[in-house]
Amino acid sequence: MQEQEILNKALIGYGFKAKFMTSIKGDKSLRESVYNRPKIINFVDENIQELSKVFNTLLLETGIHRLSIGFNNGEIKTFSVFDPLNMEIHTAKNMLDKSYLAINFPKLSLDKKDNFIKRMYKNLLLDEVFDDLPDFWKKDLKRRNSQMSELTNPHILSEILATLPKLRDIEGYYLRTANISLFNSSIALSFNCDGTQIMAHSSFNDFINEYI
Repeated sequence: MQEQEILNKALIGYGFKAKFMTSIKGDKSLRESVYNRPKIINFVDENIQELSKVFNTLLLETGIHRLSIGFNNGEIKTFSVFDPLNMEIHTAKNMLDKSYLAINFPKLSLDKKDNFIKRMYKNLLLDEVFDDLPDFWKKDLKRRNSQMSELTNPHILSEILATLPKLRDIEGYYLRTANISLFNSSIALSFNCDGTQIMAHSSFNDFINEYI
């Protein structure tokens, strides 16, 4: 296997792809029984418009660089540049509490967050832990880091978050979870059929036009 094939084997994660879209089929038994599992309106559905605004604020105006939204159970997972190796879990109900948001999510502009992530990855390569990496890993990491562009287009991201509520209304194949990453400008959408659609932010409208 070629070195480049090793580093590019993940569907998403290591590199930066400006435009891509792929899917993963879920459990066949869940696909076949999808119409026997109708959506039950929950707290997230009842407050989806307000929650979408909160999610937009988290990604564009705070230290959050990755967000996982559980539409079925109201579980919200966040990943912050202020504590980059940690994952926090919140409830959707808490996300509507302004004092809770102010305490847990310090403000940080998208530009500052973008620049911080680039500096952090540049500094990581100076740590001795990377001395043990194969040479091709070191070389490719430096190349990747030098080619990092802006985290995301804020207008596209806002359109994505505004559209997610509509995906909850699809009969049978309604949206179950959404994972949004700024670092590689990607989004993964899991539906009630147990299938997952994975794409770049810039491909989201293509996905909507083609499949929705």
